[in-house]
Amino acid sequence: MGHDFEVMRICVREYLRAVSRMRMRLSMIEGEVAAIQARLSLMGVDYSRGGGCGPNRDKMPDGVAMLEEARDMWAGEYARCREDMERARLICSPDRPECHALWLHEVERRTWAAVAREVGYSEQHARRLADQGVAVVYAEMPERWRRDPIPNAAPR
Repeated sequence: MGHDFEVMRICVREYLRAVSRMRMRLSMIEGEVAAIQARLSLMGVDYSRGGGCGPNRDKMPDGVAMLEEARDMWAGEYARCREDMERARLICSPDRPECHALWLHEVERRTWAAVAREVGYSEQHARRLADQGVAVVYAEMPERWRRDPIPNAAPR
């Protein structure tokens, strides 16, 4: 490994926060898909007005096209992020409490008090546990995350 602990902590934090941003982006797209689906389910024929002619266009095809576009965007984003998210999830699985504490704090953005309740320790011990997890996550995370966040931090 060779890096100073603080450098490792920064690299791990950047890696896990990138995973968090990936998850948030996917959630945002899922929200867009749900909103479009809700609008489409509300669209339909309005029988309260008479049939007449005019420039009114049927918006259903536009809505369906928007829905398909949003679904394609989600599928593309998921394909781009899937490997990174799955790898991080495996590294920080619940059966590794020191790594899972980091996941809860950095990816799920929980407070240390909430992390402590989840892992079953005091808040101070949860922080120490996460500090132990830094070295484990650092050793197993993708190489680019060890080198890119601090490009000038050469190993000792």
